[in-house]
Amino acid sequence: MAVAFYTPGLEPWSALVSGTYGQPPDPVWDPLALMVEKAHAKGIQVHAYMNTLTVWNDCNTPPDETVLPMPLYHQLIVKHDVTNGVPNAMQWDEHGNIYCNDYMRGTPASDFFQDHLIAVGTDLVTRYDVDGLHLDHIRYGGEITSCDLVSAASYGADCWVDDGYADWQRMQVNDLAQRFYVEVTPLKADLWLSAAVWPIHQVNPAWGFPGLPQEGYKHYYQDSKAWLAGGYIDSISPMIYPGGAYQCPDSSYWTVERWETLVADYQAVSNGRFIIPGIGADYCTFDEIEARITKAREIGTAGHSIFSYRGLLANDYFDELANGVYAETAVVPTITWHP
Repeated sequence: MAVAFYTPGLEPWSALVSGTYGQPPDPVWDPLALMVEKAHAKGIQVHAYMNTLTVWNDCNTPPDETVLPMPLYHQLIVKHDVTNGVPNAMQWDEHGNIYCNDYMRGTPASDFFQDHLIAVGTDLVTRYDVDGLHLDHIRYGGEITSCDLVSAASYGADCWVDDGYADWQRMQVNDLAQRFYVEVTPLKADLWLSAAVWPIHQVNPAWGFPGLPQEGYKHYYQDSKAWLAGGYIDSISPMIYPGGAYQCPDSSYWTVERWETLVADYQAVSNGRFIIPGIGADYCTFDEIEARITKAREIGTAGHSIFSYRGLLANDYFDELANGVYAETAVVPTITWHP
């Protein structure tokens, strides 16, 4: 969300580190540098997290424009101006207002915005000994976004007249993912580029999923299967877990059976890239986590991810992992396709 949890290069300090937005912690310390040092001492990889298309995490109050480095929100205004008080390069809703449910987001149609993101990724992998770059929120905010003025001018025709605009928006996201792969990953040997992606790419009616679940492809213009097919991502992690509070007893939409279906769907089109499916950490019983890990291994994924550490800690699941499905040492898979 355009803040830094490390010594800033291009974006201001996060208030979550120092207590004050844009100010360094006192005494000064660098969370990312410390994590790399401690993790590497234990043989653990560190993949730097980028909250990609998000610009700010407050829907009502923009960031302080006096903070240095200048907040991205204000950089986008300087570059692209505003219309009726609305920044032209932010993602808009259907009424011409900033679309914001949890974050304000920028439009990937802005070359300036894309260049900034690539510069941040470059800064991270050249200043820190990270093993990978992990992209989250590399998607639009929702189906109704975004006919902002920057996008409309770049598209060169009316928005939403036919499917052409939706296809064009997917191409903006695809282009950004590809730019990270082409421009950033070669800067460091064996650097991974990974992304957290929507759990459902496109619904297959044969699955019999109830309701009308949202699709990454249709509702967020995120075509993660194209990234696999194009060979410009090293791994994806479909986020197949509840987005809100867990229920006890467990009654999530994402049952083990549906989880398995979606993982198999991605694995079938992996194109040799790594599918590392997400598993929620807040199930009422550890059996739910263990069942999904077992299914991932049966399907043949490169691994799995658990979201999040906080959930595992709160539920005291570490001993069950260590004494069960994590009893044997895991080996990080090797990327063989990099030049």
